[in-house]
Order: sequence, then structure tokens, then C-alpha cells
Amino acid sequence: MEPKYAKVYDALLERIAKMNPGERLDSEVKLASSFNVSPMTVRRALMLLNQDGLTVGIPGRGTFVTDPKSTPNTSPLAAENSWNASTTLLTYPRLVSALLQKADDTERKLLNTTEEPFIAHIQRSHYLDENHTKLVGIEVGIVRGDVFPGILGLDLSQNLSELLLGDHWEPKREITTSQTIRATMSNELEAEQLHIAEPAPLLALETSFLDEAGKTCAEITSKFLGEHIEITL
Repeated sequence: MEPKYAKVYDALLERIAKMNPGERLDSEVKLASSFNVSPMTVRRALMLLNQDGLTVGIPGRGTFVTDPKSTPNTSPLAAENSWNASTTLLTYPRLVSALLQKADDTERKLLNTTEEPFIAHIQRSHYLDENHTKLVGIEVGIVRGDVFPGILGLDLSQNLSELLLGDHWEPKREITTSQTIRATMSNELEAEQLHIAEPAPLLALETSFLDEAGKTCAEITSKFLGEHIEITL
């Protein structure tokens, strides 16, 4: 019997054939709903499309059709964001913890507010395989509960950027993103979380989510072992 992800892959091939380079596919959540499969099944199909050079994933924006004559690493879309598509498509996240509490002084400063909003703290690990055996990254998300009500009730194993940028929030808001990519060294806690004996080079992807007034309403920081995840310039 043909696996579900292969059927989704074939269906997406037909869809992509009718699209132009640069057009965006639906989110993993919408694709999973339309094909009546799990988001993980869709993710595996998207991985194959990415490996075949037919699509490129851009953190915070989605999956886009590429020019068949180019590869994901040389695609203008990938170059524009300076981030290899494997960051979103070739890692498997696993939820470590999620809780809601009042923002502390550091978080209020980050969110540029004098209020004391409730913040959803989301911690996840990233793996190279869906069985979660090869740990390659850690991620921490700080999300304002009043801007994204009910965030902890959603499936937090999905792409967090897509969840925050989705159209299912009430009231609806215009959310934009700002991203920073940098090289860093792991601190003692990060080394412990990544199960490495000593500090190691990491690639950090910091994504800020801004509301209509330009204020930060969420911040996601992902750090990956540099030997597995690459930045393309």
C-alpha cells in the first residue's frame, strides 16, 4: 500500500505544476486538513519536494514554489532570507514544556511594555528524525496570551510561526515578523540541553512577531548545532 505522505507528495506535484515560481503553498495545517492527514504526513511530503528542488521553506513565511532550473540553496527566495530551508522542513520538533505565567521584568522589556501580561512560555527540542533520537536544536518561545488567546490549547508540535501567523485568531490581527540570524556559542545550560560535553558553535534564529503598532507580541529563539544546520548567504 502506498504510504500517505507519498499520496500527498503526488497531489502536491500536480498542484505545483499549475503554479508559478514564487507562489506560496497553503500552510501545513491547511494542507493536512484538505488531505485529511496529520501535519507530520504533510511535513514529510514537503521534505521530499524540498529535496527535489521544487519548493523552499522560509521561516515565518511558508513554503514557496521554486524555479525548476534552480535548487533550494540557490533560489532567490532562499537567498533573500539567508536561511537554508532545512531549518523548517528537515527537523522534527518535540514539545518539552508549555506554561502560562505573568511576564517578568526581562520579558516586559523585550515586549516593550509596562504592563504585566500573561505570557505563554513554550520550550521545544528539534531532531533530525521523526523518532526523536538525533537532537540538533532547542527552541524557546515567549508569546503574549492576550494577543494569541488559547495558544497552549493548540498542537504545539506544529510550525510555531505558522500557528502565530494563521487566520484562526480572534480578534484578527495584522502580524508581521522580523528575523535575525547569528552565530553564537552555547552556554552551560544550552550545552546540557543539547547533551554535549562542552560549549559548541550554534546557529541562532530569532524571530520577532510584531502587532499593528509595531510592538513585539511574541519572540521565538531557535538554536541549532552548526554541524547539522547551515546558513546560505
